[in-house]
Amino acid sequence: MAENELLAAYRSVPVVTRTMLTATILISVGVALKFIPFGLVYLDWSLIVYKFQIHRLFTSCFISGLNFNMLFDLYFMYTYGSQLETTTFAGRTADYAWFVIFTSLVTAAVSSYMNIIILFQSVLIAVIYLWSRSNSERIVSFMFGFQFKAVYFPWVLIAYTFVLSGAAIPWGMLIGVASAHLYYFLDHVYPAMGGPRLIPTPSLLYRFLPPQEVAGARFTGSGATANVYRPPAAAAAGGGAGASGHRWGQGNRLG
Repeated sequence: MAENELLAAYRSVPVVTRTMLTATILISVGVALKFIPFGLVYLDWSLIVYKFQIHRLFTSCFISGLNFNMLFDLYFMYTYGSQLETTTFAGRTADYAWFVIFTSLVTAAVSSYMNIIILFQSVLIAVIYLWSRSNSERIVSFMFGFQFKAVYFPWVLIAYTFVLSGAAIPWGMLIGVASAHLYYFLDHVYPAMGGPRLIPTPSLLYRFLPPQEVAGARFTGSGATANVYRPPAAAAAGGGAGASGHRWGQGNRLG
């Protein structure tokens, strides 16, 4: 019975978020226990280009340290990823998958110039950033009940990391925010201004993740959301985030 309940809870997580959580756990645990060589999964463009090791674009996005902070990382990914997938992208799973893929590729391209070889925090903050734009007026709680509007959440996390790291600039997180904002501008703001949608979701994704008729939400030109559907539990929770004692990563540099 317990196994069935656990399996049911796992299957209840939206498919893209579930895939990201599963990949993070399997790759992170595998690397930590040396079942998976770290040299096989980190971002290395020379091996991607000359050895055609394309998998590194995926695996480098889901490596987290096997420590207490990983629990907060997974919690944030589950909370804000699930809310994005079931509200802003309700019935449009392929579009959410494309957001994750697009931001990951942009992050990987920019990170190559800064020798950042682990992209997990970049991808995670990208998800949080788009959630914050979709829920800009929502109140978020952080660190001993400190409250502010959700639109400021990514910047609070970046400032928090900056302080805890001894004033080291969290470049990985900044790159993640930039990639998410680029997606937001090209896919929502620019079309609302009368321009074309420059980064449409590839049709291949729709074959695997066809759209569904769901009372969902989409961005308006101002960045707000319209017709937002929230499950009762999520609406009651209020989307708060309390991460007391969590030290955010800033990406790992090579050399």
